[in-house]
Amino acid sequence: MLRLFSHRHRPPELGAFPLEDLARTSVMPDTRWVRPLALPPDGSPLCTAIRQSIDCMDEMRDGEVSSLPAEIPSDPAERAAHLKAACYYLDASLVGICRIPDAAWLDDSQTGHDYALVILTEYTRDPEQNAADEAWLDGSQAHRAAVRVAEVAAVMGNYLRMLGFNGRMHTITATDLNLPLLMVAAGLGQADGAMGEVSAPFIGRGYGVAAVTTNLELATDYCLEPGAIHAADGLANWLGWGGARPGFQGRPFSRRPFHLGPYPMEKIPRAWQPTTEIDAANIPRIPQRHDMFWRAELGDLGDKAQHWALHERMIAKSPFGHALLPVLGGRVPLQFGDEADTVAPGLDDPAANSKVVKAMLYYLGADMVGICEIPEYAWYSHGIDGKPIEPYHRYAIVTLIDQGYETMEGASGDDWISGAQSMRAYLRAQLVGNITAGFLRGRGHSARVHSVIEQDVLHIPLILQSGLGELSRIGELVLNPYVGPRFKSGIVTTNLPLAVDQPIDFGLQDFCQQCLKCARECPCQAIPFGDKIMFNGYEMWKPDVEKCARYRITNNAGSMCGRCMKTCPWNLEGVLTERPFLWTAMHLPFTRKWIAELDDKVGNGRINPVKKWWWDLEADADGRYVPARKTNERQLEFRPLTDPSKQKLACYPADMAPAPDAGPTPPDRKEGMRRYRQAERRSS
Repeated sequence: MLRLFSHRHRPPELGAFPLEDLARTSVMPDTRWVRPLALPPDGSPLCTAIRQSIDCMDEMRDGEVSSLPAEIPSDPAERAAHLKAACYYLDASLVGICRIPDAAWLDDSQTGHDYALVILTEYTRDPEQNAADEAWLDGSQAHRAAVRVAEVAAVMGNYLRMLGFNGRMHTITATDLNLPLLMVAAGLGQADGAMGEVSAPFIGRGYGVAAVTTNLELATDYCLEPGAIHAADGLANWLGWGGARPGFQGRPFSRRPFHLGPYPMEKIPRAWQPTTEIDAANIPRIPQRHDMFWRAELGDLGDKAQHWALHERMIAKSPFGHALLPVLGGRVPLQFGDEADTVAPGLDDPAANSKVVKAMLYYLGADMVGICEIPEYAWYSHGIDGKPIEPYHRYAIVTLIDQGYETMEGASGDDWISGAQSMRAYLRAQLVGNITAGFLRGRGHSARVHSVIEQDVLHIPLILQSGLGELSRIGELVLNPYVGPRFKSGIVTTNLPLAVDQPIDFGLQDFCQQCLKCARECPCQAIPFGDKIMFNGYEMWKPDVEKCARYRITNNAGSMCGRCMKTCPWNLEGVLTERPFLWTAMHLPFTRKWIAELDDKVGNGRINPVKKWWWDLEADADGRYVPARKTNERQLEFRPLTDPSKQKLACYPADMAPAPDAGPTPPDRKEGMRRYRQAERRSS
């Protein structure tokens, strides 16, 4: 959603809606008539597919609590702000905290938990029954909101348990509590008289609700004053003054068809071919074994990198990032499945089918969606188990998920939130992909999901071919015109007949030729300052993936790295004032160098301390989470540009890949550097 005013100065624990402006009272209102919620029956194929994901996450409502409590702040208010910000980072709409009233328990199974973190996710606008692509969505609002809020609650329950505190998830389908009553207690709703229904400020009755109960002491919120909900209708809130979401936007998609998505990608110029030269006939298929992160785990990069990859687990060394992994891993079985024996009617026209799957993915929470035919070279040749992979689907449905501008604003790009930023996006991509693939299989069409944790395809060529971005100077990374490089992807492959999208051309090749900011700011100098080279059939700015992987894996002052994303001029907030610069960079080539320089002058890429909500924690030798000994807190470093002829970069073409089932095979860096220099000469 486009905003008029920047949220640069809005603390992240306040969320997108100005709850802080509502009148409060310490007096708990009469809640005798507040009724528990129930999920409607699965009345459509989409509801059935969504319910599978809800049931999967309900199995995660409890878990083992760390026996070593983390060293976290003792102030209940600081703890509360932290947990709220974490929920908002996971895209909750409203969050509140309360002491659990005795009346909220549905039976005598009280767990000894005193506090509840109450989480709401709003409805979108209602789908149009008369629109062919939206008719499939009709009747699924409650299911959609329930699965989205369950994902947030599942992560937060994991997080509390990893910190050493009890945390139990309560969803509409698996709860010990009257969730609407908790909403009232946490200042997130008011009961509508004797009807027993609860309305939430700013979003009314259209929401999904979940809670996480805990024994961790937290500061609580007051209840809303009678009539406080209606006091939020002023002009400032309608405009979004102060960085809150403007009221004039209404519910998500109030002004756009679902199949077009939240960003106006339809306005980006299209091309018959990607702007990167591709010699398709000479692109080799590669085994998963050649991926540098797998190579680290298998010992190719030495003992230190293997130890960090396996034992520190890169992301899991920070507790919030770690909390996302069990949810991601627990949902892997939903990526697969057999299609129904009979093909159901209604999905016969390729163009109409493309609108259906796009509308579904956007409705469920995707940020960008594109479709392409899968070139053979986009399939891995062998899985990590060494077994050959034979292409089995014709089409790829590509989903991009924004990693979140607000948190990126508060980060250095390579500090302790970096790994969680990636995993948050991967988690959402898997969720919406699983549901969409489940829907297609239920209609009799083969489909499977390829997530970061289990995949048979390379994502980058599919993102490029499906018209979601151009290859950038960052190298093996596609850049989108609206969120820049700040996203992660998920893929659904299928044989459902689909109309494909064309690649896009928004002038990025020329822009990246003139802008060297990512190369200048890269902490390990893995991004080239020089020209493109031909690599495995692609003309591209080729990064040194070994340097990059080693830094990300062994980073001892953070979790992974996204420094290039943080500092890229295309890392945009999405406010109205940015649109003229976006248009200018796309359509007026002579302004691109000036815009890149302006990005430095206004300080884009610096850390905004207002947005720092996470705790810098790492696991000590005993596995206890303690304050990190060291944290990357980089501002823009403005390092001198390196002479390309003196930059020591290596590349490892497909013929240098280890055998699919090989044991530890160290990369031949000397040969890799020779290959890079050889490729430079050929391209010149």
